[in-house]
Amino acid sequence: MYKKILVPLDGSDRSNKALAHTVELASKLNAKITLMHVVPSLPPYVNTAVDRLGQAQQSIIEELMRNGKEMLQQYASSISDKGIEVDSFTVMGQPADEIIEKAKREDYDLIVIGSRGLGEIKGYLMGSVSNRVSRHAPCPVLIIR
Repeated sequence: MYKKILVPLDGSDRSNKALAHTVELASKLNAKITLMHVVPSLPPYVNTAVDRLGQAQQSIIEELMRNGKEMLQQYASSISDKGIEVDSFTVMGQPADEIIEKAKREDYDLIVIGSRGLGEIKGYLMGSVSNRVSRHAPCPVLIIR
């Protein structure tokens, strides 16, 4: 049924719950888990010259990527004793787009994602990563509250 599960994580309580649920599911189904973290893109800096602001922006990007990779390593080591095959992936971009693209490109069977818990009207007006992923994903999406 579900042999490849994608779990986008951002360090929030809801993403922690999504991971816990995924670990339970994967252990019962003998599924492989991919932990994913998307560093949101920074607004582009209009001046293309390498100057102090451009260097500062690059430093911020590198630090965010490093933090994301460390977070995923901690998650992976926290479930290493469960006998589940786990890999991780960190990328920069628009979170929903990157999650959907990865699921399509690598043929995932299920995405398990934490919910932001927005109300129906606010969620409709503003949208959320989990909402957008659930509407456009090429596979089933399980949203954990």
